Amino acid sequence: MQKILIATSNKGKFSEMKTFLNDLPFEFISLEDVAKNLEEPVEDEPTIEGNAILKAKYYAEKTGYVSVADDGGLFIDALNGWPGVKTARVGNTDEERRAGVIEKIKDLEEDKRNASFRLALALYDPQTKSQFLCVGERKGIVLEKGKQGPNTWGYNELFYLEDLKKTYGELTPEEKNATSHRGKALTKIKYFLQNNYCAKHIVVALPMIIKDGKLLITKRNDPHRPEFHEKWEFPGGIVDFGETGETTAVKEAKEEADLDVEVVKQIANICIKDHTFPSFSYQVYLVPYACKLLGGDGNFNKSEVLDMKWIELDKHRDLDFLEGDNDFLDEIMDELKEIIKINNL
Repeated sequence: MQKILIATSNKGKFSEMKTFLNDLPFEFISLEDVAKNLEEPVEDEPTIEGNAILKAKYYAEKTGYVSVADDGGLFIDALNGWPGVKTARVGNTDEERRAGVIEKIKDLEEDKRNASFRLALALYDPQTKSQFLCVGERKGIVLEKGKQGPNTWGYNELFYLEDLKKTYGELTPEEKNATSHRGKALTKIKYFLQNNYCAKHIVVALPMIIKDGKLLITKRNDPHRPEFHEKWEFPGGIVDFGETGETTAVKEAKEEADLDVEVVKQIANICIKDHTFPSFSYQVYLVPYACKLLGGDGNFNKSEVLDMKWIELDKHRDLDFLEGDNDFLDEIMDELKEIIKINNL
């Protein structure tokens, strides 16, 4: 599996980015894994875009890995965009940086504290000497008194989102990735990685998990792709090099739904889906496996799944599935019912 370096030593930032990109067929590593003692580059570019490219290129050339680096800033409207590109350098610690911002805004009226978080995300490939750059932005308000939560690093506790009535700091990692400037930029880099570093034909193993004659389905958590978000589907994941469809089906049932299963039989029909976007396209081959439930707690992966339920096989058209999934289930229905009957599932 190809390794891609997320060029940061910030554990909170690395965790957020890795969680967002985790369904791609790469192993994401941090500077802690490969370059603990590597001297940091001097970030002397006048823009966040320039600094992101500078860092991605620097770490890629030093380590030999395709590297992703970012540079972001808090841009306060009434202060002419301050601290902007200097956001990370207005203090030596997160506490000092937050205190510096609070000092600057304390004399501003509350309705003059509008701001935006912007993030430039760059990828550099040391083999091809090529780069990719994208930007994400989220508007909000800077608070004088922070509100803490799961995300305590950086300026998270000071940046308030009026529409959600929460600060960045109060959001779970899944909630933050769904709305943040970083989440928006990561969506773009994710598409780029899929188009340039992933196979154009992708095999996905689908564990069709049966319990008492009912089928398990999951509701997709994918807020940056509205055509997929909150749609019902089957658990499943990409078959990586060195894996079989059967081992992937068992693995994905555990990782996605926290269920232990045993593959009973591969279902004969395979569904082929074409995904076409403005800048790239690919085909997905969905290979279904009838699976017997052995156990597990069912604590589904919230970064990928909003909900899951067991349904009667003939009731699937009552639900809003991903495009094509209802038709596919109709195609395999007779064989699936026969497998359930023979194996007393």
